[in-house]
Amino acid sequence: MLYTILLTLWSAVVHICAPFLISRRLKKGLEHSLRYTERYEVSDQARPKGDLIWFHGASVGESLSILPIIQKITKQKPDAHFLITTTTTAAQRVVSARMSKNTVHQFIPFDATGWVNKFLDHWQPKAIFFIESEIWPNILWQAHRRNIPITLLNARLSETSLRNWLCIKKISRKLWGCFSAIYTQSDIFTLRFHKLGASCAKTLGNIKLLSERLPFDESQYLHWKKQISSRPCWVAASTHKGEEELVFKIHKVLKKDIPDLLTIIVPRHVERCDDVMQKREDLTITRYTDQHLHDQDILLVDAMAKLGIFYRLSSIAFIGGSLVPVGGHNPLEPSMIGAFPLWGPHFFNVNDMMYLFEEMPCQQKDIDQLTNALKDLLNHPQKVAVLVESLQQRIMNSQQMVDQKIDELVKIT
Repeated sequence: MLYTILLTLWSAVVHICAPFLISRRLKKGLEHSLRYTERYEVSDQARPKGDLIWFHGASVGESLSILPIIQKITKQKPDAHFLITTTTTAAQRVVSARMSKNTVHQFIPFDATGWVNKFLDHWQPKAIFFIESEIWPNILWQAHRRNIPITLLNARLSETSLRNWLCIKKISRKLWGCFSAIYTQSDIFTLRFHKLGASCAKTLGNIKLLSERLPFDESQYLHWKKQISSRPCWVAASTHKGEEELVFKIHKVLKKDIPDLLTIIVPRHVERCDDVMQKREDLTITRYTDQHLHDQDILLVDAMAKLGIFYRLSSIAFIGGSLVPVGGHNPLEPSMIGAFPLWGPHFFNVNDMMYLFEEMPCQQKDIDQLTNALKDLLNHPQKVAVLVESLQQRIMNSQQMVDQKIDELVKIT
């Protein structure tokens, strides 16, 4: 009874707040200007005939990890169809560009009972898979009431979250009891879910390991390979406000020993490129969209989804969001391609895969240490090659273990 009352109150809050949230997110460019009504389950997309399996991944990393699983299920069940929902527009763009013909995308509806039921009535999923930690109680409860099996993949639960859930143990038992299966990233997370009463939790491993390598445009790759030629270079990837100025300083120090050095900067948000240009001081910069490179110090990538090119052209990649307290980004992306990753002191968003980088010289405590690490690696390319080979072997071993377990999961789907 208490759980139902709380869900009703939560639904009312969502109804009241949704229009204001949409308006704010539209102004910030965080909602799709033409498709934001999907958050209210107003969609013109038709449901494909036959069985439909729904996957939800909130952002880019979670969404990309869905695609290999869909490929595996498709091999077992070629007539199956899939729905992928995301929360962010960045995830929508990436997934829409890579998903197969048997898959449709929609933004997940707000977690209010009326919109959720309208969504479930329209799509009628045979099974539901949530990725990682974005949990919506009304969606879970309404799907559970319809006897739709719900699986949580790549689950994780911090010690702090465990303590918080234990404070409301009766409610948490109801919520986690909606899942027919929970597959965690590690034995530690499995044990924590068991403490909450989620006895269905099992260890699977990190499914992000199955994500495909970042795609790239081959013609653009060849173009920039010719432009860069034999110049030593490194990539500062997914940089945030305040980091580009630090990268400029690093370049100036490194250039004293490596006069023909090229630094490639790829801001996380491309709309910041004009601002970055204004802070270049006495450095020379060319932009990706100019399509030419002479002897400039910096190549500023002012276009979306180009990291696949530049991770292949440089053997060293600094992961942005780590010199400022953003928390860093996915280090698997450069590692799988062959660029050795480095990051700064603020690297806390990706703890789930840090075991792959143990005893590797990836994290640098400050800008001086990062500069010295870059100098050492740029001057010793063979050392980089050995590090990359060792790292990729670790990744491959972990991939094989997760892949085998996913195959077992797919067989019972």
